[in-house]
Amino acid sequence: MEETKIKYFLISVLLVVILLSPLSLFGIEDEYYRKAALFSVFSQYIQWPENSNLKDRSKPFVIGVIGKNPFGSILDKAYSQLEYKIKDKNVEIRFIAKIADEDIERCNILFLSKALEMELEKILAVTRRKPILTIAETKGFTEKGVLFNLYVSQRKFRFEINALALRESRLIVDSQLLSEARIIDAPGYLK
Repeated sequence: MEETKIKYFLISVLLVVILLSPLSLFGIEDEYYRKAALFSVFSQYIQWPENSNLKDRSKPFVIGVIGKNPFGSILDKAYSQLEYKIKDKNVEIRFIAKIADEDIERCNILFLSKALEMELEKILAVTRRKPILTIAETKGFTEKGVLFNLYVSQRKFRFEINALALRESRLIVDSQLLSEARIIDAPGYLK
């Protein structure tokens, strides 16, 4: 029990450091290291539903990147090569070149690159109402149904959450993480 409290505290500290450190101190590569770290931090504050694939220990925790890969080799370095675990599972990084339901549905976290605006509706049609944490970094994507969107405000990382899409996904987000986010109620998303 004490170990869990310590881990939760350390993850909370990491979240604060990532969100409060000014971006001007770091280069573009560091920006994507920090975004990669947020995937792990976010996952610690999220509970996937009982019927998700997280119960099956033989399957990895899958982080997918669809569209142009802004991370380069950062995700592989951060997760695959270091044998890092999320939710006590090995992490597998998948780069998805085209929209295919089965590739997307295998993801626990799906990062949507900026270049996907024209394809966004197709992707969200696959992820909607599924326990897939969609994360983007493009203004307006949250209002269209992406669960989390990363943005910069006053040279610091921030994130917003689409509350309606989150409820539909059946992912449960800890109140501490919710308190750090800008909550977007996007009624237009329900079209």
